[in-house]
Amino acid sequence: MSYVKAMATDIWEDLIIAILSVNNYSLEKTYSAMQSLRHEGVFDPNNLASWTLEEIATRLRRGGYDRGEYLTKLFASRLMSLGMFVEHVGVEECERILTSGDNTKIGHFLQPIKGVGPQVVTNLLLLGHGSPDIK
Repeated sequence: MSYVKAMATDIWEDLIIAILSVNNYSLEKTYSAMQSLRHEGVFDPNNLASWTLEEIATRLRRGGYDRGEYLTKLFASRLMSLGMFVEHVGVEECERILTSGDNTKIGHFLQPIKGVGPQVVTNLLLLGHGSPDIK
């Protein structure tokens, strides 16, 4: 897993990769599309708050994350939920909590985001933001 962590540059990339890497889709597979997704602007929570569901889905597909019509739109809606959450809470506050290293606090903080459950939190922690022994 260490080669995977070396590729990520910030908490937003790690969180979005963690969100996209569930339902039988590995972290490594999602990371293989990372450069393209970065180019599409998918890792910017401000974009996710302002884009439509269809625009997020289109950018996911163009970025190499195409899981078929239903699943791609499902994950686009999860990213849209993340964008709205960040817009409501504030980028700086989100970053403060997400980089705190407090596994329990991170897990509780992310609960309101559609589609974020224990596997997403575990993925995020595996990517270097705490340890996967959450409660």
